[in-house]
Amino acid sequence: MVTIKDVANEANVSPSTVSRVISGHSSISEKTSKKVKAVMQRLGYEPNIAARTLVTQKSNTIGLILKTASKEITQNPFFTDVLMGISVECKKREYATIMTTSIDQHALLKEVESLIKSKSIDGFIMLYSKENDPIKALLKRYNFPFVVIGKQLDDRDIIHIDNDNVDASQTITQHIIDKGHHHIAFIAEPDSYAVAIDRVEGFKKACSQNSIKHVEVFHAHPKRDEIMTIIKNLKLTGKLPTAIITSDSMMNINLLSVLYELNIRIPDDMMTATFNDSFINEFASPPQTVVNINPEHLGQEAGVALISLIENPNILKKNTIVPTEIIERASTLK
Repeated sequence: MVTIKDVANEANVSPSTVSRVISGHSSISEKTSKKVKAVMQRLGYEPNIAARTLVTQKSNTIGLILKTASKEITQNPFFTDVLMGISVECKKREYATIMTTSIDQHALLKEVESLIKSKSIDGFIMLYSKENDPIKALLKRYNFPFVVIGKQLDDRDIIHIDNDNVDASQTITQHIIDKGHHHIAFIAEPDSYAVAIDRVEGFKKACSQNSIKHVEVFHAHPKRDEIMTIIKNLKLTGKLPTAIITSDSMMNINLLSVLYELNIRIPDDMMTATFNDSFINEFASPPQTVVNINPEHLGQEAGVALISLIENPNILKKNTIVPTEIIERASTLK
């Protein structure tokens, strides 16, 4: 088994220098650090994480807070892509990640507090933004480093990584309107989450600017039975729109299933579009027009921002807006 002494002898430095390289001590020059790390890699030396944690009082681990660990969230391609982006940046900087597993908010609050108290996490990335969020209040109370993937609400001292969801929603709605639609519906998640609020706002803004009178907004969880109820009621009352935009791809895939069962053809009877590009949208039947929100880029920016904040708590806290673009597919093409 390779030891610190073996690395020190091979690199012609002291064991304490190797320890400082492992802990990222600022007194070690970049040249020495590169040399020692090259020897570590060549010899196959793996630092003792537990020992390093005792010395540095850092775990080199980042916590990822999901609003819920339900299947609807964990199987959503958006979160898979965001987590990949975070993981890529953390790996570059020798940080590990751990994800919350709680389903309801009370359990999530206890889980996050336990991670803080155990000192097993150096900082958190919240994968959502919500008004009056007790998780955010808890992190602020402990003065614990964290970054939010989502919209800045009332906190000016927190780093946010986000898209301009109002503009993105306005753009995709305008795209639908330009195809001659005057009866459009929007199905979004419950509106306590900032992303749903913004996307509904952008939708309404585009409809208002184009004097679209038949506008309907529905709120539902991304569950098939809830969407089935909405569409059946619209069909029953003769108010079925000619186009529906959904707030995310999981909502969209359930909508497609419902429309198929009710023999409503896309795009001949109704056009559909959604947010976030993934293999689910690309290989749906028919392939779906989407707003690509670049989730992997969101994750990368969040990972870089949090690690910078952990390693230098006094850095200037600035927000980042990741651009979006429309990818048109068969669901909006006749």
